[in-house]
Amino acid sequence: MQDITSKWGKKIAERGFTQIPNYLLNINMFVTDEIKISSSETIVLIHLISNWWKKDDLPFPSMKNISERSGISERQVQRALKSLEEKEYISRKKRRINKAISSNAYDLSPTIEILNLVANQFKNKYPRKIKDSKRKESKEK
Repeated sequence: MQDITSKWGKKIAERGFTQIPNYLLNINMFVTDEIKISSSETIVLIHLISNWWKKDDLPFPSMKNISERSGISERQVQRALKSLEEKEYISRKKRRINKAISSNAYDLSPTIEILNLVANQFKNKYPRKIKDSKRKESKEK
């Protein structure tokens, strides 16, 4: 967090950050035309990711929420979500709260699968050093 604070300032850092893989930001360089994503699909996908706080808890922002945060209409959000689902970047999961239909949850594991295929096919010439969190956990035990 200290690097973020020194780069962006305390007020901005306190609002939070979303980690977006560079392979996702550059996805259209690596995939076929059939599964390239538009700018509105990209921003909707980024907003889904920004609502994905825990690995095993699917994000479930409403279309209205995504629309307000992204600056695109709810109808554009609907079209982007439908297209992302058709291109197999996401899958929707129906949610119910007290038997009432609620906003959908979105499974992002298809995006991770696509990014892993891209990462395996297009090797990173300048990889960053990443600490293995699993190794750290096993040392602590």
